Amino acid sequence: MDAHEHLPLAPRDLLILAVLSEAPLHGYGIIRAVEERSQSGVLLDPANLYRVLRRMQRSDWIRELPEADDEGGRRRTYAITRSGEAVVRAEVARLERLIDQTRPALATGGRGKRS
Repeated sequence: MDAHEHLPLAPRDLLILAVLSEAPLHGYGIIRAVEERSQSGVLLDPANLYRVLRRMQRSDWIRELPEADDEGGRRRTYAITRSGEAVVRAEVARLERLIDQTRPALATGGRGKRS
C-alpha cells in the first residue's frame, strides 16, 4: 500500500488516526481526544465517527480490538495499524513540506512578485 495515494487527509481523519497512534481508544474516548486536540473546531458526532471508523477499518488503517470481559462488550476499542501509521506519517510530512514552502511568502508579508 502506498500511503501517499490516500492524501490529503480530511482534518477529522488525521486527528482520529493521530489520537489512535498514541493509544487504543473506544468511540467516546476518540471523540473527546479529537475535540481536545482540535483547534479548528472538528466536532464528531457518534454516527459520523462510526461511519469514519468503518471506512478506516476497510482501508486497514485501524482495527477493532477484541472485547474486554470487564466492559461487558459494550464498548468497541480501536487501535491503529501499521498502514494507518504510515498514512499519518505521510500526511504529517506532506503538511510539513507545505508549511516550509509557504514560509518565504509569510516572511515577506506577501509582498513578493505577482504575475
